[in-house]
Amino acid sequence: MNARRQNRVKETIRSKTIDIYQAVGENVGDEIVDECQQSSKRLKKDEQGRSRSGADYHSENNVESQDPVSASDDDDSDVSDQEAIDNQEVKEATNDKVEVTKKNKTGPLRLSEANRKEVDEAYKLMDRRYMWKLSSGKVIEDELYKLGRELEFEHAVHSFILDIDDELVADCFTKTELREIELTPIPEVPELSDEVNNFLGKFIGKTNLKEIQQLIKELSFGIDYDSEKHHDMDYICLALHALIREIESGKITEGNLENWFNCHVWSMVFDHAFENIKAISVIRGESTSVSTATRKNKKTKRKLGDRRKIGRRGDWILRAVGNGDKNEFGAGEAGKSWVDQYGTKYLREGGLKLPKVLKDMLLNLMEKICWNDEARKKIQTVGIIHGGLMMTIAYIDNPMGYICRLRRSDLMEVPDVAEKFESILTILASVLNIKSVVRETIKIVQRSGQTNKSFKSAGLRKRPRNESQHHLSACMSTPKKARVCKVSTERPYPASPCPGSPNADPLI
Repeated sequence: MNARRQNRVKETIRSKTIDIYQAVGENVGDEIVDECQQSSKRLKKDEQGRSRSGADYHSENNVESQDPVSASDDDDSDVSDQEAIDNQEVKEATNDKVEVTKKNKTGPLRLSEANRKEVDEAYKLMDRRYMWKLSSGKVIEDELYKLGRELEFEHAVHSFILDIDDELVADCFTKTELREIELTPIPEVPELSDEVNNFLGKFIGKTNLKEIQQLIKELSFGIDYDSEKHHDMDYICLALHALIREIESGKITEGNLENWFNCHVWSMVFDHAFENIKAISVIRGESTSVSTATRKNKKTKRKLGDRRKIGRRGDWILRAVGNGDKNEFGAGEAGKSWVDQYGTKYLREGGLKLPKVLKDMLLNLMEKICWNDEARKKIQTVGIIHGGLMMTIAYIDNPMGYICRLRRSDLMEVPDVAEKFESILTILASVLNIKSVVRETIKIVQRSGQTNKSFKSAGLRKRPRNESQHHLSACMSTPKKARVCKVSTERPYPASPCPGSPNADPLI
């Protein structure tokens, strides 16, 4: 009797689970976890098993083999096939049901019709008078739009971000056209001072760590240190001294995690360079971008009562300090290891995620300068991609038209042995150049935000929009990860009473 009652309880729970899957699947299928599809298949087999003789169900082994949490041999092979494709599900609508298609989990997301409509609308709003037309007559906005229509998955071109290092984009232009794009003027930035340049030059050719430490000691400023004059050179000494300690310990060559590199390497190489710019701070710890959050909430037209959307998470963000506007000037992505320029993490974060965040930041700054045509060509945002001891820098600017151009630096490597020590000098110089970019952008934004020549009507109304100024389109919304089970509008399973209801068999 006990075995029969246990079987009856299990059968009732299975039947009710099927009803729940069906009821939820018909209404909010997008919220069902991806394991639901496999669970439904197994539960369906359990229902079919009800037609078997009572003797079959008296076998404990048979009952266990039908348990919803364990897969049959057929299910195992099915799961293996799906895992070979990957675990991201994309919903495809048919006449009477919703089917599931597996797509690459680690790659970009498949575009939905809503995404394509969003790109179409952004393109249609562009005024051809302001588009970026090359000497050959080719219009860059047209080329990116046509390329985007051919692509199945999300790409930077859908946000009208031009990356000429991307082979897909480069194939749309001739070598002459690519050269013209590359030589289009970039925002002017002051060069490193001769004093800093000569200071770095004193370490060229040095590979003996003890000699380098002695040189650092001789070049230290002691009580004569002046933050205004000596900060950058003192930062160089601090970074070199910290790197020597890591090389001597030998731990820098071990298989460390991402946070280890952030704490022991990148905070010394990057964060300390910005300590004398009081207007901004390097925010670490997977902080979310305010600029991206603003774009998301603006697109969805958030109203009171709606949940506020958050921005993209970055490993660090360069953000204004204080309780005023949280202007952002740069972001970074880090990883514990480096594969190559075709690694999945590098392609995803360096080719799509980071460029979109940097464009969000750039557009937010353009709002602050009221889309001034002259000022907008002088500002840019900057990002860094770290992978193990490797790094590369990315810049986003708006040279012409509605296009945000992505520029990249060469790959650079932090040395892990004394013989390669000289390579750190290029990295430190690059970080100081990033600092100059950020400082110049801050100046332009602050200066352009104070354009009032008369204060008589200040605060009475918003300044009218200048119709002669063209506004850049926002980044395309990220396609949603549709996680659905295979659901049919026809109920294939009979309804079953809830355990404990008047029509249900007693559980005990």
